[in-house]
Amino acid sequence: MIQMFLPGFPTLLRVRFMWLILFCSFWLLSGSSLQAAESADASLLPAAQVSFPEQLGTIVYQTQPEASSRIYIIANGHRSAINGANATDTVQAQIETFRIGEWLIKQNRIELLLPEGFFGAMGRSGAIDATKSPLDNQTLQDTLADTTHFINAELLLHEQYDIGLEQVENRQLYRDVRDRLGSQLQAGAAFSFSHDSELAHLQKLRTAYVLQAAPTVTAAAYQQGRIAAPNAMMTIGLSHLKDIISFLEAGKIDFGQQTEGSASPLRDTDLEPIKKHVGITVVVPRTLMTSGFTMVAASGLAKNQPSRDGQAKIF
Repeated sequence: MIQMFLPGFPTLLRVRFMWLILFCSFWLLSGSSLQAAESADASLLPAAQVSFPEQLGTIVYQTQPEASSRIYIIANGHRSAINGANATDTVQAQIETFRIGEWLIKQNRIELLLPEGFFGAMGRSGAIDATKSPLDNQTLQDTLADTTHFINAELLLHEQYDIGLEQVENRQLYRDVRDRLGSQLQAGAAFSFSHDSELAHLQKLRTAYVLQAAPTVTAAAYQQGRIAAPNAMMTIGLSHLKDIISFLEAGKIDFGQQTEGSASPLRDTDLEPIKKHVGITVVVPRTLMTSGFTMVAASGLAKNQPSRDGQAKIF
């Protein structure tokens, strides 16, 4: 081939030119291989190859574990919405939520957190340092037990690891639930979603909204270059899991007979695109698992029963 293009060149020059071409080819191939290795290193391991630490909690539901885009939903325990006090298990549940989030940051390099009840955005000042030394257990407990100012696992993860926080709540829905709950409590009624169909419907609608918003917000952050991979974790109260899993299992958002006068902010009720393209993993902290949570009660499905499409599983 060299003789064809350089017929008049002396033999020595042709040999030197051939070695130059071989060297350049090797250099280009080496660079391509290095780039491919770096790209592979930036991707997440398949969920099946990652052993979740049992001392922190339990994976209770999972769909599309091999998907390139993943949302980790962590059930959470909250302070009282009335007086800000901690319940018996709140601090320990918050500790475990923090440790689960910390594990996801270190293990899977998650750079985005989507908290329930959060509005606005808290960006990152730089790259997340996954090698940062963790808080010791006593410091973590004292910090989360302090009720003199507002702090929770999500804000502490942002403070410690500079993970970005973004909003998935619909502000009007959140206000509607808060106002309805407030009027119920002012009337002296015992708090119960089951005794107020409008409140129950609003809460279910709110759950559906954040479930739909999470992949959209994550994809936007990735497309805008704010995170290195289209993955995030979302924290949400334990009571929402029944509806989340039911929606995902059905592949759609179905409220049955809606309450009159309640407008829906949902763009679509079809969840099949999310099920096909986004891996959803639901994790319940150990304390919340041992304080009465069961998958049968939460999902209405038999334990260890595969879903109708064989891609989702109840653990």
